Amino acid sequence: MTINFQCKQCGKNYKVSDDKAGKKVKCRQCDASVRIPELEVDDFSEDWEEPEYEAPARRRKSSASRNQSKSKSRKKTATGSNQTLLIAGGAVALILIGGGLFFMLSSSKSGGGLFKSITDKVDVVVNSQLDKSGSNAGSRSAASDIDNMKKIGRAFHNFHDSFTRFPPADAHLVDGKPLLSWRVHMLPFLGQKTLYQRFNLDEAWDSPHNSALLNQMPDIYQAEGVNQAGYTPIMTFSGEGTPFTGGRGPQIRKFTDGATNVILCVLAGADKAVPWTQPVDLPFNQANPVSVLGQTSRGAFLCIMADGSIKKIPAGIAPQTLKNAIQHNDGNVNPLF
Repeated sequence: MTINFQCKQCGKNYKVSDDKAGKKVKCRQCDASVRIPELEVDDFSEDWEEPEYEAPARRRKSSASRNQSKSKSRKKTATGSNQTLLIAGGAVALILIGGGLFFMLSSSKSGGGLFKSITDKVDVVVNSQLDKSGSNAGSRSAASDIDNMKKIGRAFHNFHDSFTRFPPADAHLVDGKPLLSWRVHMLPFLGQKTLYQRFNLDEAWDSPHNSALLNQMPDIYQAEGVNQAGYTPIMTFSGEGTPFTGGRGPQIRKFTDGATNVILCVLAGADKAVPWTQPVDLPFNQANPVSVLGQTSRGAFLCIMADGSIKKIPAGIAPQTLKNAIQHNDGNVNPLF
């Protein structure tokens, strides 16, 4: 069963499973602390009330054979009830034992460093679903691009739920070293945990070891018109004024213009594609931000807003409008698309 509730501070609606009742979570939109309400259950006490006692009507003494028949019937009923209880109890015991074994096996896994901190927090249900539908081989279409962007948007928020911030998107991620892109660190949240395990997170994206993985880019990062293997035009805007200014990833509570009004990620033109493992994104050009998007044959660019919704950026959008949508705290809070 599920519990529907909303943040009392900003009104954002949520739906969670009933096993999370009573727990505290942070609102994805305003970062407020929200307690998940207890699941309301119906009171069945009336159904189990004992019926009022009524004196039996005076009847003639029944025959011995009839009394014996009733006695046998009661014995059979009691035996059937006991068997039902034993079967139900056995089923519950099997479930509890199986759950305990699964927990012990799951908790026995180990790892270290950044790899462990990311992979240990991946939502198993999300990954199991994406393992079945994450591949998107064959001809590309606008519908498949939208579907992929939705999955990437969910992965962004699953990452934020685990680390209270989005992944870092800048050429200098750790101690000034250009290591690996945010697209690599999102792999466990896209059903690609096995591929993530193969990367050496302490080496640069173009090291001999990591370079060998360039051509293993997941289909979810592919885009129409990009013919070079291992290249993708799915990028964030980075630089001064954007959420991704370098260092650690941004927190959604810093998006003071509202998560629905700020661009988190964009599917740029094929001419802007970069190696998917390289920590490089679209540089924010405040004078003409439209120019960095490249060319598109569809008349618009898909983008993921900070609330996870998918919208289109018209190719002829006014530069000032796009500039406001890229900046997360410039004071422009009106819907832009």
